[in-house]
Amino acid sequence: MPQFRVLEHTADVGFEAFGTTRQEVFANAARALVDLIVELDTIEPREEVRVDVKGPDPESLLVNWLSEILFLHDAEGWIFREFEVQSLQDNSLSALARGEKFEPSRHQAKVLVKAITYHQLKLEKTPQGWRAQVYVDI
Repeated sequence: MPQFRVLEHTADVGFEAFGTTRQEVFANAARALVDLIVELDTIEPREEVRVDVKGPDPESLLVNWLSEILFLHDAEGWIFREFEVQSLQDNSLSALARGEKFEPSRHQAKVLVKAITYHQLKLEKTPQGWRAQVYVDI
């Protein structure tokens, strides 16, 4: 099973993320988001940052999780390659994100992601595991 794939749409950029567990689909959604921003293979998992988010339901939690990853990139320059979801409930998530600060000399920026949207948002259990569909504002 692939971790994620980019979705092409006329005016939007999005992705599908997959996982055998809900924790894995949340981690792979974060990886897909970062892969839109910068090439994942160029990121070294040198430092670890704890990420805790809440949301009123699982779908909002996914948006808040990805929004926090995007905030850490925009506000503090973090880019992450590895995500370890340690605790996941319907309304809260606690994870470790591993990566480093963005360095223009080593990391080629790809797409400027402005926000995570609720447009066509999906988080669903499938016969193979879990699937998330997310579109971002660019």
